[in-house]
Amino acid sequence: MGKNYYQILGINRTANDDEIKKGYKRMALKYHPDKNDHPQAAERFQEIAAAFEVLSNKEKRLIYDQYGEEGLKNGVEQTTFAQPTADMLCAVGGTVLFAFAAFKTFQYFTKKKDPKNDSDSSSE
Repeated sequence: MGKNYYQILGINRTANDDEIKKGYKRMALKYHPDKNDHPQAAERFQEIAAAFEVLSNKEKRLIYDQYGEEGLKNGVEQTTFAQPTADMLCAVGGTVLFAFAAFKTFQYFTKKKDPKNDSDSSSE
């Protein structure tokens, strides 16, 4: 399982942009290699920077929230029906239009002729 970027910055999943920035600043000051002599401070600081990079970018954050860290590594955004693309909408719209035209054509050819309004019959 991938890293939890929200936990790394010490924020909630529902955090807004300001809370993300505050969390980043707080953790960056705490683990900056110049301020912290711990041997793993530099590694922790890199994790904090990576978490901020993802969570501060709306597109990357959506991918991370949906697919986790693996979704970001693969670089392939999987399309779901919850997020329709323009191609999907065009295909659906075309299908609906075709179905409507087919239905109307069916109605036209299966309509019973009314003998009173039949203009083809010559009753003179």
